[in-house]
Amino acid sequence: MSAVLVAVILVGCNSSEEATTTPTATPTATPTATPTTTASATAALTTVEQIDFTDVAIIGPLIDHFGGGEVDPNRVQYVDLTHDGTDDAFVIVESGGTAGDSGAALLTIEDGQPHVAGYIESGGRIDVRFPEVGGGIVVTTEGVWEPGDAECCPSNLRESTYEWEDNAFVLRDEQVVDNPDVEDN
Repeated sequence: MSAVLVAVILVGCNSSEEATTTPTATPTATPTATPTTTASATAALTTVEQIDFTDVAIIGPLIDHFGGGEVDPNRVQYVDLTHDGTDDAFVIVESGGTAGDSGAALLTIEDGQPHVAGYIESGGRIDVRFPEVGGGIVVTTEGVWEPGDAECCPSNLRESTYEWEDNAFVLRDEQVVDNPDVEDN
């Protein structure tokens, strides 16, 4: 080693100034999240009422289908929309914000597991109407804004009515009506 280098090292070690240290990250193992096994994900199910709508393995793909959102298990409706004599689970995916509902999925049981039979790709507000009379219909209500409408308050509403037919939701009727919550319609 050269004499200059040794001198620099010795001066640095004998300095009376407080040494400043720079923290360095120490690599640590990050635990990997593992999905919780639930009855709905592993055991053979016989009815849609047995599906655990808090299980990420169940609701995650539904939320992903609509590009985000959340599922409130309290809004899941059990109704025979497919007209096969067995209840289906009608699952609404909420936007999680002011956009209302993003869409809905219809789940059935196939080979003992939850199966998405179909989607409603329309949002706003989604309701099942008349389930007590043999399955019912699904109605979506979306805002239709006119020039000058405030973002909160569309002048009109688009009501779309869907029924299940041939393994899919079919649009049966669509109409634009005045929004009863906005004055001066």
